[in-house]
Amino acid sequence: MATSPESSTDRPSIKLRAIRALLNGSWRISPALAGRLCYQVLAVPSRRLPDAAEAQFLALGRQAFFTLDDMQVSTYHWPGAGPTILLAHGWDSHSGRWYELGQQLLAAGYDVYAVDAPAHGQTQGGHFSVIYYAEVLAAFVAQCQPAAVVGHSAGGMAAVYYLHHYPQAHRPQQLVLLATPGELNDFMNSFRRGLGVRQEVIDQLEQGFIRRYQHPFSYYSISRFSQELTIPGLIIHDRDDDVAPLAGAHEIASNWTNSELILTEGLGHSLKAAIVWQEIMDFIGRAR
Repeated sequence: MATSPESSTDRPSIKLRAIRALLNGSWRISPALAGRLCYQVLAVPSRRLPDAAEAQFLALGRQAFFTLDDMQVSTYHWPGAGPTILLAHGWDSHSGRWYELGQQLLAAGYDVYAVDAPAHGQTQGGHFSVIYYAEVLAAFVAQCQPAAVVGHSAGGMAAVYYLHHYPQAHRPQQLVLLATPGELNDFMNSFRRGLGVRQEVIDQLEQGFIRRYQHPFSYYSISRFSQELTIPGLIIHDRDDDVAPLAGAHEIASNWTNSELILTEGLGHSLKAAIVWQEIMDFIGRAR
């Protein structure tokens, strides 16, 4: 069961059962209420604390904040000679998830930045969406001017979204997408399966989403947005990804003419493995 796009392992079942019962039960009373409650579950994930290795990596960086629409956005910087690499984590995660790749980048002399998404890590914000995350990235790339952006899952979605919707924002020379859903609907289907809620609850959630953002889930098609990408790209996806269907990776690769797709096996959605870090290092190393 996928409980979040950051991890395909089961969460403690008591909390999961309670959320499922609340959402499905409230739907019987008021479908609109169920949709609002579901939005809160999706848009306000638990702030996952860094483990020991992640905390140590974050402590080595220089943490700073910038303000975007009254929201304090947390960023980290590990100085190096360059080029500059920006790391964007996924939903229900934080910048500490990059500690393994980050150490390799620093050892190779790269100038490394990471950013906490809205309502994640140390970034403020009452709720999260890929749209808000893209706005954060569009603002932050103006400051750090990355040569390459590496995004995992929702971080990859936000990177493609900002490149599509903010044409005047800084353009990196390279883009790496890890376990990135091809469609927002894929993300939502995984979310529904992980929670075990009725499709009708998600339908109500989508109605509220349309009122807030003016578009249905189907509008947010990363595979379609990727048709406009011209920079070199690396797409890494696992055959066993139970959150972002493999078909989405093939669609992105097919639409993005200057990209290459690498498939792994047995790594799931997180893609935390030495072979993945090496592929990234090799790819971004071509532009040095």
